[in-house]
Amino acid sequence: MASRRIAAARRIARGDPAELLYGAIVVATVLATVSAHGEGSGYVAIAAGIVLGIYWMAHVYTHALSVQFGGDQRHILRRLRTSAVHEASILVGGLPAIVVYILAWMAGAGPSTAAFVALYFSVGLLIAAGYVGALAAGLTGRAVVAEAAGAGLFGVLIIVAKSLLH
Repeated sequence: MASRRIAAARRIARGDPAELLYGAIVVATVLATVSAHGEGSGYVAIAAGIVLGIYWMAHVYTHALSVQFGGDQRHILRRLRTSAVHEASILVGGLPAIVVYILAWMAGAGPSTAAFVALYFSVGLLIAAGYVGALAAGLTGRAVVAEAAGAGLFGVLIIVAKSLLH
């Protein structure tokens, strides 16, 4: 079991954990806010996808620009292509919640309920990331629990916000 955790931590680390979590948090926030306004289920999923895409593109552009300050003289299109791959973890982090939302909607849930399902999934994802990250750092016991709980707190705050918006 320990070797599986280590392997999972290594896979997550290769995928840029910070950007994975950014993507997950951005999509959870969009699902919470858009679904609170009674829009159709398709609209909610599309809005979440568009915001995730814009967020990713902003990261791509700012990364492409920032490497220029480090002396990268390549053409902007080459820097954008490299940056798009570098920042892809944002998309990977945000897509699971959108997929869970769509699956809940296809199973018959309304927009708000499907969003809650995706939000609870996102909390689980954040907790798992905090847990695996703590183990990868060599933490044990209460420190692992604190890291996992701290990571999940963002998701809980988003759920509270959705409840207040509803």
